[in-house]
Amino acid sequence: MMLQRPLFVFAFAVICLTSNQPVTAADSPVVGKLVDAVNLVGAEDVYLDGDYAYVPCRLGQRLTVCSIKDPAHPKVVSSFSHPLLGAASGFDRDGNTIYVTSMNSSQLLILDATDKTNLRLLGSVAVGGKGRLYKLAYRDGYCFIPNADLRKLFVVDVRNPQAPKIAGTVTVTTENDEPFSIMLRGDFALVGTIRGKQSRLAVIDISNPTQPRLTTQVFGPEIGHVSGHVLDDLYYSVNWDKNAFLIFDVADAGNPKLYAKLVDKRLGAPNRCVVSGDRAYLPMVDGNGIAVVDISDPEKPQFVTSFRDHVLMQKTYGAAVRDDLLYVASRDGSSLVIIDRDQLEKK
Repeated sequence: MMLQRPLFVFAFAVICLTSNQPVTAADSPVVGKLVDAVNLVGAEDVYLDGDYAYVPCRLGQRLTVCSIKDPAHPKVVSSFSHPLLGAASGFDRDGNTIYVTSMNSSQLLILDATDKTNLRLLGSVAVGGKGRLYKLAYRDGYCFIPNADLRKLFVVDVRNPQAPKIAGTVTVTTENDEPFSIMLRGDFALVGTIRGKQSRLAVIDISNPTQPRLTTQVFGPEIGHVSGHVLDDLYYSVNWDKNAFLIFDVADAGNPKLYAKLVDKRLGAPNRCVVSGDRAYLPMVDGNGIAVVDISDPEKPQFVTSFRDHVLMQKTYGAAVRDDLLYVASRDGSSLVIIDRDQLEKK
């Protein structure tokens, strides 16, 4: 699809390291920024691929590709939109094959991203016929997609990208919570649910993708949402409505255990989590920025600091990390912001 002409929005911003420590632009850890009220509106997440960042945009109903080759000057390369896409939410890829879900059209779209300047639709399939599709995970020719309204996990055979088809399905919950996140580990899919009186982490055996089976569930007062990042045998994740940072032991993926937790209002309703070394970075939906957690002792995670910009990073949703840089996408800020991780912690 044609790249729409971007509309740039500029505004004065209040930048803070903590709630009572404003910093000047010279002190800011921001290396580069891109604000685009067309191609980045409603940014949902950010995923890195070499010199490029993919940004699915829920409100913008598109998947935008940005060049991050020069971190000081990120720029839009292309933006894919299509009547089937709707509110872009879930994303995964296998090389240059992209998988993206739509929240409001219940579709999985498969794209060819060989040419980053012109993404091309290969195929699509309805996942359940109705229902919101938040996240997805790809592995070995199959996409695993939770359907929030149907409260099921769908397995889609995408080995023929021109003709994807539903291969299997399993009920995640029969209560009022909704499947949201998914993480694959070994023979299991771990699915976090949201918005229920009792949310959970559901464990599903996917050793046979055509016959997925719910095997166990993990409950707790702060457990829910469970969106995050695995490093070694630990699953670092968050639950936004509890201001909770959760660490699960997934050495035995079929029997995950809550290993440690940090519940702290300073986390600002975190809804994603990425990890590098002894730091976890949490986009803050209510905090309009990024929170930093020290995980050098995983049994005792500690809040370190936060960086907030109430205009540029309004309603922060997605984050990715590579080397010394942090890439942050903000839904209401319509932005992609690149941050120096070392500078982030300097006062």
